[in-house]
Amino acid sequence: MNTNKQADTMEQANQTTPLASEQPAAPPQAFEAPEMYGLPLLLAANAIDYIPFVKLKVASDALLFKLRERNDIEDHPITLPIPFEYISSPKDAKFDQDIPKLDAELKSVSPFLSFWDYHEAYTQFKTTPTEVAHKMLTALKKSRSMNWMRFSVQDIVQQAEASTERYKQQHPLSQLDGVFVSIKEEMDIQGLETKVGTNFINSGQPAVEDATLVGKLRQAGAIIVGSTVMNELGWDTFSVNPNTGMPKNPYGTLHSCGGSSGGCGGCVAGGLFPVSIGADGGGSVRIPSTFCGLYGLKTTYARVSAKGGATVDPSLGSYGPLAATADDMALTYAIIAGPDTKDPTTLLQPPVSLKDYDQIFDLSDLTIAVYPEWARGMVDSAILEKLDFFQNYLQQLGARIVEIEIPDLDLTATAHTITICSEMLNFASRHELNHRNFLPHTRLMAGTASALEGRDYVRAQQVRGRMMNHLRRIFEDQKIDLILCPSTAITAPEIPEKAHSYGMSNAKMTVRSMTFAMLANLTGIPAVSVPAGFNEGMPIGLQFMSRWWNEALLCRIAKTCERVPGIERRRPEGANWFGDDLLPN
Repeated sequence: MNTNKQADTMEQANQTTPLASEQPAAPPQAFEAPEMYGLPLLLAANAIDYIPFVKLKVASDALLFKLRERNDIEDHPITLPIPFEYISSPKDAKFDQDIPKLDAELKSVSPFLSFWDYHEAYTQFKTTPTEVAHKMLTALKKSRSMNWMRFSVQDIVQQAEASTERYKQQHPLSQLDGVFVSIKEEMDIQGLETKVGTNFINSGQPAVEDATLVGKLRQAGAIIVGSTVMNELGWDTFSVNPNTGMPKNPYGTLHSCGGSSGGCGGCVAGGLFPVSIGADGGGSVRIPSTFCGLYGLKTTYARVSAKGGATVDPSLGSYGPLAATADDMALTYAIIAGPDTKDPTTLLQPPVSLKDYDQIFDLSDLTIAVYPEWARGMVDSAILEKLDFFQNYLQQLGARIVEIEIPDLDLTATAHTITICSEMLNFASRHELNHRNFLPHTRLMAGTASALEGRDYVRAQQVRGRMMNHLRRIFEDQKIDLILCPSTAITAPEIPEKAHSYGMSNAKMTVRSMTFAMLANLTGIPAVSVPAGFNEGMPIGLQFMSRWWNEALLCRIAKTCERVPGIERRRPEGANWFGDDLLPN
């Protein structure tokens, strides 16, 4: 490419959209999407496979052709959701960064087991990782009916013995040494099949090496237990998967754990692990964190290496922890993030840090924005009450609270949906010979996505560029540090039994779960979901978003939110909690 032309193109991509073209967020446009379960869902999947006009009708009713009407969108299309100003030179990439050590004096206070509990028990020789590993094997057997784990590795005890020896020599690799961690089943774990929620992908072909982030966890001494259940291909937000069984929410076993990282949320909330690694292409870390009362970090695009992960949504997805406490989330993030030569996009990032992580009692340096009208009409009232409560507390700590508008949010939802459906269809099409082996919901979504055209995808990337520019103005020109909003518009819904055989399609409920998640995925910015109490026994979550690469601030605000007074955090009750016998009292 001619260098002058390339420079002109980059300048055009970074130009702010003229203010005259900005539109306040429009209320969600009504769309037609019937709820379908069981046999009707299977029949619908067959119809979309064999009757051409059906896919056009379904796609039109779902508003997937909406951007075709917007001939005024002239923004430069962007597929790398990182502004040029935020890109670091690959030659400056910082490899082999030291793992931070968190301060015990300000450690997370939580009813859940944290890495602190394991680390202190090991350093004080109250137990050993080997002893806990044997108890873990028992807990995994007891928890099978909860459908959280799909596969477990065979060498849990051997991993634990190596950790035990390190503690015996008083040389643990990190504070996460000897802590048990699970991984969403779209990331390679050596020796396990990465089936991505299907019943056929990689059958008989276990991974020959770990994904990069799994390797980083091992290098920190974490014990990798196995892979967690997810939606098939990650193509929904409730983890209703007849191939594996639906992960049961430990706060109500008839309720969804969220998705697509549903098994991750369930096994952490149920006390098996302090942390699990999920993937987030449309809220798939933040939604299960919300539904299960956890902390969940969606990292900046390309902050964590995607090497060894399934490329289901390559321009949207990122990896991050779902954790019992802010400390577990922050420490795990710092371990898995950073550059990787096997994933060149990660070489564009600045150094990983937890800067100011313990500055949680004075927020006078922060300006936090809220957008009161953002989809307010679809949010459960109990969630809005918690939003106001947190806002007031953060203001008491000195934070400046301001109101903003985010233009074109209605376009964001459409652009994200077009992008993720196009990219997931591309992944699914690699397995065309097994198309009929996909679940009905996956086939329904693939058929709908096949009605899209190249112009739809390109225009969606134009919207991506526009929304990145909107956010740059908010973060830079308006000097906003954080944007606060709900994580989801609903709490974990109850899933009817008729969904368990063939799955379900409930697009309106999916939209309510994803409404506040899509902006961060489309634009690549990081976001965190924090627990915010309960409503009718089910957890509530709130979300903070920040500028690109500023996960340190999100970890800091998450730790601040742990201490919001009057916000209940409690373990699941009775047989749905599996953490009691893992460590000595």
